Amino acid sequence: MQSSKQLYDNLLQQITAYETQEAKEIVFWLMEFYLGLRKIDILSDKSFEKTIDWTKIIERLNTHEPIQYILGETEFYGRRFLVNDSVLIPRPETEELVKYIVDKQKNQFPESSHQLSILDIGTGSGCIAVSLAKELPNFEVSAYDISEKALKTAQKNAELNKADVTFEKVDILNPPFTIHHSPFTIIVSNPPYVTTQEINRMQKNVLDFEPHLALFVEDSEPLIFYEAIANFAFNNLTDNGLVAVEINETLGEETADVFRRKGFSEIEISKDIHQKDRFVSAILYKKDNE
Repeated sequence: MQSSKQLYDNLLQQITAYETQEAKEIVFWLMEFYLGLRKIDILSDKSFEKTIDWTKIIERLNTHEPIQYILGETEFYGRRFLVNDSVLIPRPETEELVKYIVDKQKNQFPESSHQLSILDIGTGSGCIAVSLAKELPNFEVSAYDISEKALKTAQKNAELNKADVTFEKVDILNPPFTIHHSPFTIIVSNPPYVTTQEINRMQKNVLDFEPHLALFVEDSEPLIFYEAIANFAFNNLTDNGLVAVEINETLGEETADVFRRKGFSEIEISKDIHQKDRFVSAILYKKDNE
């Protein structure tokens, strides 16, 4: 039998790439994942028998590789999601976007007689699409991504969580003429929005390991994806349809203006839990644009 407290202290000493508090959380995460030991078990020094070779795991952590990629999974909106280096690791802020839509639709589409549908643009791991499919079972959910590897991961996550989502390979900057399942009731997206001039502020575990395709935009066109989403939504939303996007905290007003110029109404800039501008939403009243 082995001492869980002793192993905890040993692993903590070996993780040198992180500050102490973050390293502690990582060790708790590792021991729960590999040994089934919860934090309370470790603090009470519960003994265990299983033996793990921690060498490669520690080596990978000390290169700043995210623990989620090492474990191959993470949690999002209370559900388990598979992740790998073809998809971004879902963030808590994006959970807020899902909750916003879940709450918003109650007022926006309380008892609609029409078919309700959601499109997630740039789905990545599928965390938004899958979560909304589970939270809003009366909606048909579709999801686009340009990356085939990301779509494979998203499909696995839909199967893992028993969610009915239709995935399709689509480049939103060059969308097809024929859109399946259109028009949509809600269009949601967490597109690339980090400008290249912000790279020097990125953490090493993000910059070195997460897919740049899903992160960065050129400084000269920081709103390129929002322009494309606004154009697409204008043509493919139902009357009274909702669009909601996650945004660069420094470009809240500029992003809102993209939708305002296109003819959307009731445009809102919402803050995340850290009180940073993080979301823009808008309603499309088609009759006003005819």
